[in-house]
Amino acid sequence: MSLWEERAARNESLFREVNEQMRALSDQFIGGNGSLAIVCECSDDGCIERLEVPLQAYEAIRGNSRRFLVAPGHEGAFERVVGEGAGYLIVEKEGDAGRVAEQNDPRS
Repeated sequence: MSLWEERAARNESLFREVNEQMRALSDQFIGGNGSLAIVCECSDDGCIERLEVPLQAYEAIRGNSRRFLVAPGHEGAFERVVGEGAGYLIVEKEGDAGRVAEQNDPRS
């Protein structure tokens, strides 16, 4: 795995961890209903895109450690698009990047 590929996977995992904290807070303040405002989980550490994701979809996506939520056009070279929603894409990490994602999943 290249240094760039590893760094990208770690950046995406960091954004996922931030979103997990936002998810936990949503349970406290809105009771876990409706949708969740999260940050794009792309590899660009300067990205500040916000995504609105239904909580049910968010939980389903989090069931796979290799999957991330990104803004359209933010998908990277080491992942493939496996689904989409209103204003977001679901991408899945492949190869070494997928293994890094699994190792850094806050839910595992």
